[in-house]
Amino acid sequence: MPDTIARQWEMLRLIPRHPAKKTATEIHEGLVGGGYEVTKRTVERDLLDLTRLFPLQADERSRPFGWSWSADAPGLTIPGLSLSQALTFQLVQQHLRPLLPPAALAELDPYFRLAAARLSEMGPRRSWADKVRVVAPMQALLVPPLKKDVQKVLYEALLADRQVKIRYLKAGEKTPVDYDAVHPLGLVQRGAVLYLVCTFYGYQDPFLLVLHRMKAVEMLAAPVSRPAGFDIDAYIASGQMGFGNGKMVHLELLLEADAARHLAETPLSTNQRLTPMPDGRIRIQATLPETEQLRWWILGFGEKAEVIRPRRMRSVMIVTAQRLAALYGAQ
Repeated sequence: MPDTIARQWEMLRLIPRHPAKKTATEIHEGLVGGGYEVTKRTVERDLLDLTRLFPLQADERSRPFGWSWSADAPGLTIPGLSLSQALTFQLVQQHLRPLLPPAALAELDPYFRLAAARLSEMGPRRSWADKVRVVAPMQALLVPPLKKDVQKVLYEALLADRQVKIRYLKAGEKTPVDYDAVHPLGLVQRGAVLYLVCTFYGYQDPFLLVLHRMKAVEMLAAPVSRPAGFDIDAYIASGQMGFGNGKMVHLELLLEADAARHLAETPLSTNQRLTPMPDGRIRIQATLPETEQLRWWILGFGEKAEVIRPRRMRSVMIVTAQRLAALYGAQ
């Protein structure tokens, strides 16, 4: 009996959720591959028995039949979700939804509902969702709408390492353009915007495309060709997602003490140095990627920040200050 229970439990794990399906032969092969000694006929009998107990269904429109869990099945959880698991699913639902493929979200939906039910068992106490928030350290922006069909096809292509054809509306343009051979390399969420890291045609330099500007996406049969040595973490660390060119800069910055206080706990780089100055300001020295994001960050401190080096960045700040003074009519 224990062997039968273990085998049938594994069978239930092998059966996908509708609309995906598996034949009895595929389920049998999965069991054999998992070390179970069982005949296909036994698998077929087990499927009929399990259908009486669980929300399984057989697609009988063609042979061999395809077996699947019902689309609205609550999920197989023995034992039920623990509190920590329920909290994890709720956080995934709240914060990772934009990054998950639609097919994965569909499979996870029953677990999201189970997590909500598990947390509701806590009675009158306020739920975890009422107590936890993620706040970006920047001006909040509304998330731009994405076309569901575009997102679905693009995510499938990214998972399958397949090229895509994209109809894309560039910023400020009125007519979309077609990119016929796009190689998806990765997906990055930056604030409210999702970016596709990709290459075009035979070029090796990664490029960024904004998902909400994609009007149509078609998955192609050709496989993705990844640039030699490409690593998405290294790409992000180089400052590309801060809209830089990958170059490093040795920054020397004077900040008023109240503005610099947080850098003692959250440094700009691993080699950051903080030095108190006679006038009460703090000198910050750090090596980091030279990006537009860095310039915006410094400008956010207004008159509390003074760039000393590099000289070219200081010159840019001087010009910016002069233009701001002119804009606001200052003498």
